[in-house]
Amino acid sequence: MSKKRINVGEKIRDFTLTDTQGKQVSISQFVGKKNIYLVFNRGFS
Repeated sequence: MSKKRINVGEKIRDFTLTDTQGKQVSISQFVGKKNIYLVFNRGFS
């Protein structure tokens, strides 16, 4: 598995996820307008 880090200030590729209300949200909607803080939790099984 590749482990790639995103560093502070680094540009990321746009991606879209579904929010808790079922709406599609893209990172590009917020770039340059708000601070973006990404957290990806690891799942344990």
